[in-house]
Amino acid sequence: MPSTYKKNTTVEERTLKSYKMKTMYPDRIPVIIEMSPSSSSFKEYTNPMPKIKYLVPRDITMSQFVKIFREKIKIDASKALFFFINNKLFPMTSPIGNIYDSDKDEDGFLYIEFCEESTFGTNIV
Repeated sequence: MPSTYKKNTTVEERTLKSYKMKTMYPDRIPVIIEMSPSSSSFKEYTNPMPKIKYLVPRDITMSQFVKIFREKIKIDASKALFFFINNKLFPMTSPIGNIYDSDKDEDGFLYIEFCEESTFGTNIV
């Protein structure tokens, strides 16, 4: 399913934005991250995303990025996050720069969809 950002922004605008970001910060990669509609909490998700565009250092791993992102959106520790890039899961030890090189979009952004899932099931009282 196409990104909401992609639906709301022309390819020319996205390409220009990613180009400007990469020119100003050549050691970073432009990332768009959005919740997947297939996430278990998509319909009832109430925390507003602080932002969807990130400039990420090329050398951090997926696990480091997940940790930073968890802190930004203040997600409960009982929830697991899964990050999909082009409908693929990548090893958490993968440098995000390598993923960008192989899976970036034609507009220059790396699109990440995340799913939030309960890791401990439901609470029964």
